[in-house]
Amino acid sequence: MSSVSPHAKKERLSFVINSDLSEKINEISNQTKLSVSEIARQALQIYIEQKEKEKIVKELEVGYKSNYGYYLKSNEDWKYADNE
Repeated sequence: MSSVSPHAKKERLSFVINSDLSEKINEISNQTKLSVSEIARQALQIYIEQKEKEKIVKELEVGYKSNYGYYLKSNEDWKYADNE
């Protein structure tokens, strides 16, 4: 699920990139018939989604580590439940 709405108010961004990157983007633009702006929007969307996933994974890791003792005890408590 996208965290950035495609229907939200649009704003203009301006930034500088090196000539190698510019050439590659222009090649992709010509090959795909997408505007450079659309390529940039898609790339930024992918980057944002990746960073949000990384944040969630990190939060889950912290949660699992902080509850490790509980999980071990719970596992031990239920160890013989299926053997009856």
